[in-house]
Amino acid sequence: MRGLQTTDAMKKTFISISVIVLVLSGCYYDKEAELYPDSCITPNPVKFSMHVLPLLTANCAVSGCHVDGGAGPGVMDQYGIVKAAVDNGKFANRVLTLKDMPPGGLPKCDLAIMDAWILGGALND
Repeated sequence: MRGLQTTDAMKKTFISISVIVLVLSGCYYDKEAELYPDSCITPNPVKFSMHVLPLLTANCAVSGCHVDGGAGPGVMDQYGIVKAAVDNGKFANRVLTLKDMPPGGLPKCDLAIMDAWILGGALND
């Protein structure tokens, strides 16, 4: 009898540990940028409306800057104007080289997207 009690206790302990392991393995922290701060996933190809425009809208085409009536030269929510700035080198110079536009610069992964877009010919979708 005593051997059965020990075996039952071991089974209960094993089951308890198994349940704890399963519960804890379900807790996964999946913020890739925080887990791997030095890695960027750059889409290929980078598309203006899908990848570049959201960055411009969030960082450049904001009130007082690169919008109609804003202080910044050019409206940065229109492909033609952005492409002209890319073609004359001003966009890459300010965003990628000097990193002074937008003020404070862009995060590394956003810079990688802009760089890939320009290197890919700054094509419209």
